[in-house]
Amino acid sequence: MDTRSILTIGALCFACGASAQELRLSGGYNGSNVREAGEHRWVGRAGYQFGADILLGNTWFARAGAHLMVRNLNYALLTTDTNGVSVEGNTGFRYTSRSLRVPLHVGRFILDQRDDPTVNAYAFAGPTALFNLNARLEQDEFEVETAPVQWSIGFGGGAQYRFVFVEAGYDVAMSNIFEGDALSTDPRVNQVYAVAGVRLKLAE
Repeated sequence: MDTRSILTIGALCFACGASAQELRLSGGYNGSNVREAGEHRWVGRAGYQFGADILLGNTWFARAGAHLMVRNLNYALLTTDTNGVSVEGNTGFRYTSRSLRVPLHVGRFILDQRDDPTVNAYAFAGPTALFNLNARLEQDEFEVETAPVQWSIGFGGGAQYRFVFVEAGYDVAMSNIFEGDALSTDPRVNQVYAVAGVRLKLAE
């Protein structure tokens, strides 16, 4: 991730945070749904993420966040049997990436937050950027280069009780994982996640 990207994210978070009404700290699970896996048989595995979001708004809201996301995929070579039929190879490798996940969402609460309801629920949607921090494929024969930025469009919802909340969402990948031609397949990876966390009120 280059310096310009870091400065842009920092400026955005600072601008939102200056008038934010809530800071949300969360962590939890993510899973990968691989699209266009191709002959290399990419399969998603469980991963995790944690980070913070700042939220502005009462009924309608906007939010931006920064989360460390660890994503795991399995990679298996396909071979052919004596009849020429493709079969999965016995050797599998794990691909692990660490990214800075930056969601930029708009959403709506069922109840106005200014009334300070004990229980509330909300829905949201918007783009998310994944800025690659580092990645590793456990296969020395291949040199793969992960794309510096991957984009997705997502949606989801959540519920809150007093100062705690739970949330789940789904991100549809709009760009591929890799750059270059080291691999003959370059999949897109949709993301499902579920997190829980705490809400810290910053302003009325």
